[in-house]
Amino acid sequence: MGTVKVIVCISGFTQKNHQNTGTRQLWHKLLWERDLCATKDALVYLREWNTDWREFAKEINDLEPTEVMVCAYSWGGGFGMPQLCKRLVAPVTCVLCDPVYRSKTLFGRWAAFCDWKINVPENVDVVAHFIQEAKWYQLDGDPLKGGNSLCEPTILDYTHNGIDESHEYHKAAVIAAKHFLGK
Repeated sequence: MGTVKVIVCISGFTQKNHQNTGTRQLWHKLLWERDLCATKDALVYLREWNTDWREFAKEINDLEPTEVMVCAYSWGGGFGMPQLCKRLVAPVTCVLCDPVYRSKTLFGRWAAFCDWKINVPENVDVVAHFIQEAKWYQLDGDPLKGGNSLCEPTILDYTHNGIDESHEYHKAAVIAAKHFLGK
């Protein structure tokens, strides 16, 4: 099939693919960016945080990509990204926007309001990581641990609900995608 590279944008809690969210806007930029992904060797997907990651990883692995890039926001970064990436056979580059830890148990959901560390799979390089800081009773990005390499987070002045639309996140994702695609 040749060299295939895959980019996946993962939305946050309550965001649906049909809604005009920051994640959908980013997906649209990556999909239609002139001279970026307008080639047959790059596939760009938009997925919700609670996608069946086992099935989707199988679909991606069947393409035999040389690399995968993930841009993820909120529970997409704290739950979707780790669930997907640990199942991928290719190395993964990530750009994360205010990732929030999500417990698999109903009782553990309170951890979303704490700085609970997100386990990043060993095949992942986090090249950009944006967070905002909020009061203890408000959602904000959680720290990362593990991974192949992790960058320091950049603190932005947005609310959690607005940070996925930030210029800084979108710009970093486009720059990372250009580097990822060798453009």
